[in-house]
Order: sequence, then C-alpha cells, then structure tokens
Amino acid sequence: MGPEGSADPVSVLRPSGLAGQIALKLEVSAPVVDERVHAVLGNDAAIWSIAADGAHNDIMRSQADLAEFARLFRTTLDAIKVAHGENTIVHVFPAVPVSAAVEAGRAWQPKAHPVLKIYDQNKKLGGFIFAHELEHAS
Repeated sequence: MGPEGSADPVSVLRPSGLAGQIALKLEVSAPVVDERVHAVLGNDAAIWSIAADGAHNDIMRSQADLAEFARLFRTTLDAIKVAHGENTIVHVFPAVPVSAAVEAGRAWQPKAHPVLKIYDQNKKLGGFIFAHELEHAS
C-alpha cells in the first residue's frame, strides 16, 4: 500500500460504464466478486473498486498503510462524485480489516463526499445486506 515494508500495492479500478447504481468494493482483506454486488444492485451497477494486490486478513501492517488507504478512499469518493454527479449515492461492499473500516469512516466528509450505503456480508441470508447509511447533515 505504501513504502517499503508496508502492505501490498493497492489500485483503484473504475467501471467501464457510468449507468446504474454506483457500487464501491473495498477489497483489502479479500476479493469481492462482481456477482455479489449484482445480486444486490442489479446487473447494470457501475462498480468501482479499491483492491489490494494479494488481499488478505493481515494486510494492514502500519499506520502508513492506514493513512494510504484513507487517502485512496477519499480520492476515490471525489472521483466518483466527478464521474456521477454531486447527488449520487455510493453503495459500499467492504472486505476490510476493522482498522480500515474505521479509517474509511473517519475519511468520509459529509459536506464533500457522496452519501454512503454500507452493506455487510450475512451468512444466514447468503449475501450482502444493507447495514448502515452515512448521509449528509441537514
């Protein structure tokens, strides 16, 4: 993710099309296959991804890794807003360590970033389910 001795490289992948609902996969601990997102949002979802090369549970090794993840999260939300407009809603499908989830929440800026609908994997129901929304203050 960052300098020598830190986590594996992370890349931001943009969708080929901009139609449909917007999804953001956070693939840091494990990959999230597109079919899992399509099961929730439909086949025309525009899927963005922040993905670690060789994603695994112990990928966050330092404060620098967390800082780099937060930076990528912020800049990706900015890019989504530019590509899809100011009033978009981003559906987030995370596979991240708790530390990265906390950093994502800290990095989200309610006056600058899109509304986030966050999903969680539910083994009983067999897929991602809506769990929480971060919305703009009125």
